[in-house]
Amino acid sequence: MTLFIGMLFKPKQINVSWLSVPFFNNSKIIFMTTNLLQTVQKNLGFAELKKVDPNTQEIKANTTFDEDKLNQAATSAVMAALYKYSRCNEGSEQILCADIMKNWLETIFGDSTKEAITKVANYAHVSNEKAMQKMEMIARESVKVIRDKNLLVVNDVKNILTAEKPAILIYLPAALQMDNLLNDETMDDRTQNGRPVSGFMNSFEGLFDQSEKPKQDKS
Repeated sequence: MTLFIGMLFKPKQINVSWLSVPFFNNSKIIFMTTNLLQTVQKNLGFAELKKVDPNTQEIKANTTFDEDKLNQAATSAVMAALYKYSRCNEGSEQILCADIMKNWLETIFGDSTKEAITKVANYAHVSNEKAMQKMEMIARESVKVIRDKNLLVVNDVKNILTAEKPAILIYLPAALQMDNLLNDETMDDRTQNGRPVSGFMNSFEGLFDQSEKPKQDKS
């Protein structure tokens, strides 16, 4: 019986361009995401993050207060920098083992720290000082959340942030220009093989929404 169940629900792989999506034979698709952004957002008491518009790559106008824009810009920018920083073994090791009270903002952004702070501040219409404080708080909380996953080796850090990358792009406003600042064009949603990742992910979510709706009686 155990063998039979294991064979029935054995996961397969759908390779969709750069994104690998595991699914099960019962047709329920399971995305390998870790929801780090949402966990940080909830832990810090922020309002729910808003998805960027797949066409404009920006949050829709007149739907977000400056404080919420600051929280979203700072969270997505910090998470993008953490992803980039984790690409090398030294960076992943720091995320895994370094003093939690260190200056994480300067650690992950390096020489681009001031520029990153300015971009977030300008986007949210707040002072650089306020943006810096918010980003440092988010950076420290993000590292805590990652460590709460009980990771053991540097590759675990790399993998968990790789899995989070599609979600980062969904919430990262293009106006922050993190692709240029981090020297990583894959941080621009529009560069993913000519189709926005946010639109790609939203299409799957729409599929799920439709699948959950009860079928109407056509008679």
